[in-house]
Amino acid sequence: MPKPNKHRQTHTHANTLLQSSNEMRLKKLGMSRHEKSKSVGGGLLESWFGRPSKSKGSGNYNSNSLPHGVGGRPLSTDNEGGVVGVEELQRHIQDLSEAEVNARFLEIIEDMNIPKDKREPLLNKNMEERQKMIFMHMKGKNSLERNTNSRFEKPIDYIEYLQNGEHSENKVYQCVESLRVALTSNTISWIREFGEAGIGQIEKLLARAKTDRSYDRIEFEAIRCLKAIMNNTWGLNVVLTPDQHSVVLLLAQSLDPRKPQTMCEALKLLASFCIVYERNGYEKVLRAITTIAATSYKASERFRPIVDALFASDKHDPKRELAAHSLIFINTLTNTPTDLNFRLHLRCEIMRMGLYDRLDELKEIVESSNNETLQQHHKIFKDVRDDDFEEFVQRFDNVTFNMDDATDCFDVLKNLVTDTTSEPYFLSILQHLLYIRDDFYFRPAYYQLIEECIAQIVFHKGYCDPNFENRNFNIDTSLLLDDIVEKAKATETQRSEEYEKKIEALESAKQEAEAKAAHLEEKIKLMEANGVAAPSPNKLPKVNIPMPPPPPGAGGAMPPPPPPMPGMAGGPRPPPPPPMPGMGGPRAPPPPPMPGMGGPPPPPMPGMMRPGGPPPPPMMMMMPMAPVLPYGLKPKKKWEAKNPMKRANWKPIVPAKMSENAFWVKCQEDKLASDDFLQELAVKFSSKPVKKENQKDAVDKPTTLTKKNVDLRVLDSKSAQNLSILLGGSLKHLSYEQIKLCLLRCDTDILSSNILQNLIQYLPPPEQLKRLQEIKAKGEPLPPIEQFAATIGEIKRLLPRLHNLNFKLTYADMVQDIKPDIVAGTAACEEIRNSKKFSKILELILLLGNYMNSGSKNEAAFGFEISYLTKLTNTKDTDNKQTLLHYLADLVEKKFPDCLNFYDDLSHVNKASRVNMDAIQKNMRQMNAAVKNLETDLQNNKVPQCEDDKFTEVMGKFANECRQQVDVLGKMQVQMEKLFKDLSEYYAFDPSKYTMEEFFADIKTFKDAFQSAHNDNVRIREELEKKRRMQEAREQSQREQMERQQRKKAVVDMDAAQAQEGVMDSLLEALQTGSAFGQRNRQPRRQRPAGAERRAQLSRSRSRTRVNNGQLMTREMILSEVLGSA
Repeated sequence: MPKPNKHRQTHTHANTLLQSSNEMRLKKLGMSRHEKSKSVGGGLLESWFGRPSKSKGSGNYNSNSLPHGVGGRPLSTDNEGGVVGVEELQRHIQDLSEAEVNARFLEIIEDMNIPKDKREPLLNKNMEERQKMIFMHMKGKNSLERNTNSRFEKPIDYIEYLQNGEHSENKVYQCVESLRVALTSNTISWIREFGEAGIGQIEKLLARAKTDRSYDRIEFEAIRCLKAIMNNTWGLNVVLTPDQHSVVLLLAQSLDPRKPQTMCEALKLLASFCIVYERNGYEKVLRAITTIAATSYKASERFRPIVDALFASDKHDPKRELAAHSLIFINTLTNTPTDLNFRLHLRCEIMRMGLYDRLDELKEIVESSNNETLQQHHKIFKDVRDDDFEEFVQRFDNVTFNMDDATDCFDVLKNLVTDTTSEPYFLSILQHLLYIRDDFYFRPAYYQLIEECIAQIVFHKGYCDPNFENRNFNIDTSLLLDDIVEKAKATETQRSEEYEKKIEALESAKQEAEAKAAHLEEKIKLMEANGVAAPSPNKLPKVNIPMPPPPPGAGGAMPPPPPPMPGMAGGPRPPPPPPMPGMGGPRAPPPPPMPGMGGPPPPPMPGMMRPGGPPPPPMMMMMPMAPVLPYGLKPKKKWEAKNPMKRANWKPIVPAKMSENAFWVKCQEDKLASDDFLQELAVKFSSKPVKKENQKDAVDKPTTLTKKNVDLRVLDSKSAQNLSILLGGSLKHLSYEQIKLCLLRCDTDILSSNILQNLIQYLPPPEQLKRLQEIKAKGEPLPPIEQFAATIGEIKRLLPRLHNLNFKLTYADMVQDIKPDIVAGTAACEEIRNSKKFSKILELILLLGNYMNSGSKNEAAFGFEISYLTKLTNTKDTDNKQTLLHYLADLVEKKFPDCLNFYDDLSHVNKASRVNMDAIQKNMRQMNAAVKNLETDLQNNKVPQCEDDKFTEVMGKFANECRQQVDVLGKMQVQMEKLFKDLSEYYAFDPSKYTMEEFFADIKTFKDAFQSAHNDNVRIREELEKKRRMQEAREQSQREQMERQQRKKAVVDMDAAQAQEGVMDSLLEALQTGSAFGQRNRQPRRQRPAGAERRAQLSRSRSRTRVNNGQLMTREMILSEVLGSA
């Protein structure tokens, strides 16, 4: 923004150009310069130099006398009273004395309304520069009088001329241009005389410019006239005192990027109005912009022209003045309100007008321009935006999230209302949103209306956005992205489920392949043991070739087990005992016993007997020895707590029950110890007089489902009725012979499992079937039901056939019932055994428990039963507010954060907790029995009963496939049981007493309780932090509000007793330099976390994928910022 004095020099320069233009027009009319000088009156010099006018007419100009004491030689003019030429004017000024020049110079300063604080640089100019300024000022007035043919001197002259609507556009433009110069160079009293009547004429010009494009240049000059009128407190009060002056509306109407110069001038005035706080200029400007938008294009896009102006072409604006003033206006709108919510609301609305997607383009425009004002306000825009966001996130406990993301906004809102009295209302709002009419066109309109209502409610007590009454909720059929969002979410969910199924299928295939490999290895070993060559990789035909007996001690085929070696039972004793259990396979002979059994090795601890080893020598007569820890175990450290503590009520595992590979043997919990958290543990769980809780090891035993025995009755009325019901169902369209044919052909497309099960249940016994066949053979009549029984009874081994067919139909379901459980159990065993994070958690629990049990009988334990994990919640702290599990979760988060998500390593534990080993074994027995029965029936039915009998053909192929799969499932089951047995040795528990279902259920319970405890810790910590930050934010908000009020009063005093000059210039300068926004107390901003960390802060239980779709991204951005505005 140029300085005020430079601004007036610009006007003078424009007058000089105007004079040159008039001279060109006069030359075209054939007038000489001398004639031209005679055609205008001489009132100007006479008014300045004190000589009365000699014109014969009264004229419009009155002579003004010089101030007292300032005389001067009378200057001659032409006889017609015209204004003297430029040369004569310059000569007269040069003839003035120094005192006269100073007097004229001071008079010019007063006449130009230059503020006192801006006069000092002008008063320091030398004599030559003062004469030049006097000459330029006089020449400008001379040009003004010639251009208007000496018709305009008083304000009423302009008003009357503009009231006459018969003038051409060119003459109106000349009049308005002259008016602008007059308003700029005359005193405040002249402007007051022009008054509201004159402002009304300018309003008419601006109103006509809206519909008449030929008035574009008049519109530009008219706005400059308004600027001159309001360059003092009187003119500014005239416009801003009413509730809504039409001038403000007309200026808002002039915001058109296609007219950059005009829009620049309008933006200057509107931005200046915004910081006139005493007259509520901000609200009036915002209301005017909204009103014009509602009547002209669309109220929801009221800031569209301002944003478009930022990116307007620089063809006619190389210095990017329009972009600079647009950004100043945006900063004024978003920085002026004291309410943070309203600032964010407006900024989000402006960003939705396309600025969000073009921020990088704006940055390039700013960097490539040489406009310092544009660069400065771009920096202000970014800094204030970031500061407001930092202040905003403090409300949410500094949980950094992206306001431009709808999911983040929803998660923050959900976390704010969870477990509060607001939650039911929030749920009700969501439910009502679900009730919105599911229409392709009306849904966007509903959301727009709801957004308007929420904005009005939220900002009712603060800066109320005055755009609700003027908004039209137009239905925009182009925004049909709601369905796209729903489809994208459905696609994401479906894709996640597909990936999970693929992972499960791969895990199942992996275990199945391992079981097949183990099965094949066993077959190979069995074949080698029986003297059969193993099949070659090239699939050569199998030939049984007798193998020669292997030499003694040779590897390869397993020889028959050797006879027991002497001395294996501790001494020669006829007959020799058999080999020890577990000594299958050849082993090297043990060394002979030492003579006389002298110096035997120390006996192992109880439970240390290894399979395959020689039994220990009798120790009955030896004296008791001091206990020796096996496997290199060292005694556990005995902790000494300063205060008595609550006990960890676990059942310790003694070393005698451990194996060499047990987890507890390798456990080194001492390395995790730290004095700081152990002291905290001692204080937090000190044993004060509290009520002891009865802790009972309640283990839910699986309920046994008892099946009712179905009694098969003889063919009576009840049986006949049951068969009649069966035949009246899906078999009603088939004859008895057709049903018999289906049974012979094993047609499972017609014979469903339900039909077969009913036939098995209601089929008469063989005796009755034989009796019915005899009656039928005699030709005696039979009822329909008995005819049916006699017909199907002709099939040999009918009941086993029915069982086999039913097994074929239900086989896939039986496999599906047990195979996922086997896969889950196997995977869970491997996850538990291989998880280093879970192992460290157990070590930490062992450390805490030993420390708490210091001085008790359970101190210095080597391990504890896994079932104790579910009882960590039973130990309360001294305040009875938190449990030992809460302390563990907090300790892991602070000291061992890499183990905080240990539950991610145990992804199959949830499914494994529902695995019932007894049920799996029972189903496997049933399947094996069914396959064996099928194989037996195939052996008994090698010869078909008739041509239609397809039992051997159909069921033989099924039997081969079924046998292979059942064997594989059996190997998988054995592998799962083996892994669980290894796990029981690893954690030293009895698998017969602590079943797989109970083990994994306890792990799942502990895992879920740990997550819940961690969430509780986070919630409590956030609540405390929230209270602290709310207090700080409240104090900071009060300080900032007081600072803003101080800044408001410092710009201009609208209620001063005497009218101030240069007010508009001061406002524009404050806006240009940014001082109108004041100095903000900026705090160092924190690094915004990445997506994973942000999701952890928001305690999300699901992962989300950004859909890289252009329309969807726009929709998410719009939704997010609408939510952010509320």
